[in-house]
Amino acid sequence: MIIALLVSKSFDAAPAESEYRSTGAWTPYDGMNPGTSVQEEYLALAFMPTTETPNDGAFEIAGAEGAAPIHYSEEDAKVVEIAARALRDDVERVTGLSPKASSEIPSTSTAILVGTLGKSPLIDELVESGKIDVSAIEGKWEAYTAAVVDDPLPGLRQGLVIVGSDRRGTAFGIFGLSESIGVSPWYFWGDVPVKQKSALYITGSHTQSSPGVKYRGIFINDEDWGFQPWAAKTFEPDVGNIGPKTYATVFELLLRLHANMIWPAMHEFPVESTPFYKNPDNKIVADNYAIVISTSHHEPMLTNSHEYDEAVHGPYNYWSNRDSIYNFWEERVAETASYENIYTIGMRGRTDAGMLAPEGTTDEGKAAKIQNTIIPDQRQMIADHVHSEPSEIPQIFIPYKETLVQYQSGLELPDDVTIVWPDDNHGYIRQLSTDIENQRSGGSGVYYHLQYWGVPKSYLWLHSTPLGMTQSEMMKAWDFDANKIWIVNVGDIKPYEIGTDFFLRLARHPEAFRDFDQHLYFTQWAERTFDPAHADAIAEVLREYFRLNIVKRPEHLDRRKSGFSLVSNGDEAQQRLDRFADMTRAANAIYTQLPEAQKPAFYEMVLYPVRASNLANHRVLLAERSRLWAEQNRAATAELAAEVRDVQDELLAETQFYNEVNAGGKWNHMFSPMPTSELPDWAYETQNAWNMPDVGSYTPPASAQLGVAIEGSTKPLDAGTAGTLPVFNRPADSRYLIDVFNQGAKEMSWRAQVSAPWIELERTSGTGDARILVGIDWSKAPYGRAVPGSISITGAGAKRTVELEVFNPEGLDLAALPNAVEDNGTVIIEAEDFEERHDLANGTGWRNVDEAAASGDAMTVKPVTAPSVEAGELDSASPSLSYRFHAFSTGPVEIRTQALPTHRLTSDHPGLRYAISLNDGAPEIVDINAVEYSDTWNINTLRAAAVGVSEHEIDTPGLQTIRIWMVDAGVVLDKLTVNIDP
Repeated sequence: MIIALLVSKSFDAAPAESEYRSTGAWTPYDGMNPGTSVQEEYLALAFMPTTETPNDGAFEIAGAEGAAPIHYSEEDAKVVEIAARALRDDVERVTGLSPKASSEIPSTSTAILVGTLGKSPLIDELVESGKIDVSAIEGKWEAYTAAVVDDPLPGLRQGLVIVGSDRRGTAFGIFGLSESIGVSPWYFWGDVPVKQKSALYITGSHTQSSPGVKYRGIFINDEDWGFQPWAAKTFEPDVGNIGPKTYATVFELLLRLHANMIWPAMHEFPVESTPFYKNPDNKIVADNYAIVISTSHHEPMLTNSHEYDEAVHGPYNYWSNRDSIYNFWEERVAETASYENIYTIGMRGRTDAGMLAPEGTTDEGKAAKIQNTIIPDQRQMIADHVHSEPSEIPQIFIPYKETLVQYQSGLELPDDVTIVWPDDNHGYIRQLSTDIENQRSGGSGVYYHLQYWGVPKSYLWLHSTPLGMTQSEMMKAWDFDANKIWIVNVGDIKPYEIGTDFFLRLARHPEAFRDFDQHLYFTQWAERTFDPAHADAIAEVLREYFRLNIVKRPEHLDRRKSGFSLVSNGDEAQQRLDRFADMTRAANAIYTQLPEAQKPAFYEMVLYPVRASNLANHRVLLAERSRLWAEQNRAATAELAAEVRDVQDELLAETQFYNEVNAGGKWNHMFSPMPTSELPDWAYETQNAWNMPDVGSYTPPASAQLGVAIEGSTKPLDAGTAGTLPVFNRPADSRYLIDVFNQGAKEMSWRAQVSAPWIELERTSGTGDARILVGIDWSKAPYGRAVPGSISITGAGAKRTVELEVFNPEGLDLAALPNAVEDNGTVIIEAEDFEERHDLANGTGWRNVDEAAASGDAMTVKPVTAPSVEAGELDSASPSLSYRFHAFSTGPVEIRTQALPTHRLTSDHPGLRYAISLNDGAPEIVDINAVEYSDTWNINTLRAAAVGVSEHEIDTPGLQTIRIWMVDAGVVLDKLTVNIDP
C-alpha cells in the first residue's frame, strides 16, 4: 500500500477491533420514549424520590438499621466501582452513616446492588431469575433501570437494584440516586451544600431512557487565567499544571450531569497547559470514569496543537511535510487505540488558523487536499490501529471559521463522519444540515460557546448568554436533527456553572425544554440549590442579570465609548447603572439572609457575577461621564474620577475575596488577571475586565461659575443662547432632564423659575450640582400642538434659559389610543406585543420565545423547519404578525426591525428574510443574514442584535398597521422602531 511507504515508525501489532465501535446511525433517545412526566419540571429527578420517613415496602438506604451496603462486581467496568464508592460518600454526606461499598456478596438482609448488563454476574443472575425486568434498556445507549426488589438473592430480604445498559448507564443510575438523596452534581465545583437527613428511604421503580443527544460534553478552553493557574497553584501543585487529580473532579461532574465527553484543555499561550496525553495518567483516569476523549477543531487525531514542535517535525504543512505529520498523528492513534475516543479529522493551522498551503491555493484546492489526501490518511490510521472498518469508529468534522468555507467549496466527507456545526463563537449557530446532509449516517451535532477569545471582542470572564437564547439556538439544532454531539465551550467551568448545567440538562432531554420558561427554570434551580424561600427572588436577580449583560457583555464595554448615551433618552447610562445597583442590592439582601452553608455557592454562582458586572459597568460608564464632565468644565470632575478609581479597587477586592476568602480560598487563582505588559498588543483586550479606563481631569477656577446642560446635548448652554428640550408629548407623559452644575471652586447657589404654572420642576433651588426632572401638569397645560414655555436658571451672577414645547392636542382621547404611540417622531414596539397573529392551517406560526433576545422575549416561527416562502405566496403560505400604532405625523417612515443576529438555517436557505408592509402597502423583503467577520456581523455580535431597515410612507395621521411575514424561518424578532420623517 502507498500509505505503508509513508510510515517510518513501527508499532506493535495489535488487533484493530476496538470494543468502542458504533453500531449504526443514532436516533434521538436511541429510539426509546423518554417520558414526559410534567414538561415544566426542568430539573426532574432521573430516579425515584427518596424520603426521610418510610412508606409500606420502602427500602432503607440509611437509618436505624445503619446504611445498606453497596455491591458492585469486580468484572464490571471501573466506573461502576467509582460511582459506587461516590454513592457511599454521598450517603455519608447526607446522613453521617457510611455504607460499605465492595465487590463482596452482601451478608446483610438488605443491600444496594449495582451493575451493568452482561458485565455483572450478580445482575445477570437477577435478570435470569426474573427478579428485575431489563427489556426496556437492553441494547440501549446509556439507559438504566432501578427498582426495590424483595428477596432478590438467597438470604437477602430486600434490595435496591440499579442496572445499566452499558457502563455509563450504570454510573448515571448510581449518580441519579445520589441526586435523589440530595447531593448536587455541583457539590464540589459549585460548593452546593448537602442538607442533612436523619434517614433515607425509597420505594418503587424507575426506568431512564437513553439521552436525546448521543454525545454530550464540555470544552475547557482559554484556561490561561483561571482553570490552569487554579489547578497548577491551588489544587494540584505537585503536578504544577492540569493533571489527573483535576481531571478526575471534572469527569465526576460530567457523570453526575449525565454527560460523557470532553475536549481537554489545550492552550499554549500565554500560559501553557500540559497537553492531555503528555501525562499518561490522564487517559487512564478518563477511561476509569468512562469519559470519551475528543479534541477541538484544530487538534486532529487526538493531538494537542502545541505538541507539534516544528523544530523537530518540520512545517505543519501537509503539502510539503506529509510524512512527518502522518507519523505524528499515527503515534497518538496507536497510543490511544484501546480507549473510547472520538477522532477529529481534517486539518487546520496549528494555532487556530487556516491550514498552511502553497501560495495561491484556493479554498477549493484546500478542500480537495482535505478530502482526497488528509482524511483518507487519517482513516487509514484508524483502520491500522483501532478498527479494521473506520466507519465503525466515531469521527467528527468541525467546519469552523475558514473550514466552513472549504466545506461549502465542495469538500465531501465520508458518509459516517459526524458534522459538528459550530456557532459563530457568540452563541448563534452558523449553519445546520440540509435534507440531503441529514441523510448521512454520521449525522450532525453542534459546538456552542458560552465564552470566547477572538474577534470582534473576547468574553472570557462572566457568563452572560441568557438561557433562553441558548435554548432557542439549541432547540433549532435539535429540530434540524443535530442530535449526535452537543459540546459547549465553558472556559474555566467557573463561573459558568449555571450555563454548563443548563446546556447538559438540555442535551440530555431536549423535548422537556421545548416550551421553555426561563424564570420558572431559575426558580426551580434556586429551590434545588438554595433555600426555597428565596427561590423567586434569586430567579428575579438572575433574570435581570442576563437581561442587562447580554445587551453589552461586561468584557465588551468599550473603555472609550460605551455606546450608552449620557445625555439622551433620560440618560441611558444612568438608567443602566440604576438597574445594576438595584439588582446588586437585591442579591446582597438574599446573601445576608441565606444560611452560612449556602453562602459560598451563592457567592460563586450568583453574587460575584452580579457584583462584578455592576462594578464593571460603573467603572466604564462613570469614567466616560467624568470625561464628559471635564469637557463641560464641571468642578466635580475630580470627585467623580476618584469614585471611578474606588470602583476599580472594589472590583479587584471583590475578585480577591472570590479567590482567597470565599469557600476558604478553595478557588484561589481561578481569576488571575495578567498585566498587559506580559502580553502582545493583540491580546490586550483579553484583560478588558480588569483594565482601568481613562478618567476626566479639570482644574476649576477659584470663583463660582454657572453651568447648565440639557437633555440631548453634551455642550453646556452659552450665555445669551437658549437651549431647547425635546417636545413634551401628552400620550407619553414626557419628562426631561436639566443638569445644573458649578464650573468653579467656590460654592454656588442657583434658582430655577418657570414661565407657566403647568411646568413642573422636581427641584427649584440648591447650593450644589443638581439634576432637575422637568414634567408637565397635564390637568393645567393649555391645549395645542406646540404650546411654548420656558425655564430660567440663575446662579453665580449668570442666567441660562431653557425653552420647551408641549404637544397637547385638544380632543385627544388617551383611552382610545393603542399602547404604541408616536413620541417625537418615534414609536417602539416589542415583538411580543403584537395585535394579531395569523397562523397557517397546519399550525405553523409565530411563537413567543422566552428571554431569547437582547430586550427580553422574542417571536420566531415554529416549527423552525417550515419551508421558505416566495414573495408572491406571502398571504397564502406564510404566517404573519400585525402591529398597530398611532401616528400624529405624516411623511416618509423608516422601520428598524431588530432581531437576534442569527444566521440562515442551512445552505439551502436563501437567507434570513422577513417581509414587512405598512398599511397594506406592498411587502418589502429584508434579509438580515450577515456574513461572518463582516463589519455588519461585528456590530451585530457586540449588541446581540441584527437590524433590518425598510422604508414606507404615512399618508394620514391616526391608526397605522405593520404586518410582518416569515420568508425564511429562523428570524427571531426582538422589537420594532418606527422613525417618522427620519
